Amino acid sequence: MVEGKIIDLVRADGELVEIQTSHLSQLKSKVFKLAEMGYRVRVVYPVSVSCELHRLDPMTNELLSVRRSPKRGDIYCLFDELVRAPELVAANNITFEVLLIRSIEIKTRDGSGSWWRKGDRTVDKELAEVLSSRSFDSREQWLAIIPESLAHPWDSAVLAESLGISSAKARKILYCFCRAGIISELGKKGRFKTYEKLSMMP
Repeated sequence: MVEGKIIDLVRADGELVEIQTSHLSQLKSKVFKLAEMGYRVRVVYPVSVSCELHRLDPMTNELLSVRRSPKRGDIYCLFDELVRAPELVAANNITFEVLLIRSIEIKTRDGSGSWWRKGDRTVDKELAEVLSSRSFDSREQWLAIIPESLAHPWDSAVLAESLGISSAKARKILYCFCRAGIISELGKKGRFKTYEKLSMMP
């Protein structure tokens, strides 16, 4: 407990650690409050790049099947959540650490799950392995996501192509950076908004 708030971990050096797998917007007010009070806060955000789905018999808990999920996460999945809390990008005293992990999701088909999951209910989620991590605690580290070789000004189409991601995800990155005040919207090129680093503006 720090300043009346429950914290996942307090490190020996005083850094506060919050582990959040989704809904970063719900964490925003707590993290900002602590950071404004001078605490260093690290938000750890795990992204599963490979997930095994284990299905159990609902009566016996016997393992019925194991298969690999078709979903593949990457570091840019962070922006699917940050788009609802872009002010956290490059904020003072706030570090984001993205963990790329291999995970196991255990399910049982007991009929209590949602219809689009065919009645499957998630029983547990397990961390199998941490594959790599990347931290962001300055505007330079956040901006390093955009390749230096990319010609200015940027738009979502060229950013998507350079990173090998969808245009929708590229738009989320640029939106978050613009709202965080580390890039600025310049105008439009055709139907695409264009952006540039604030430090490069006249």
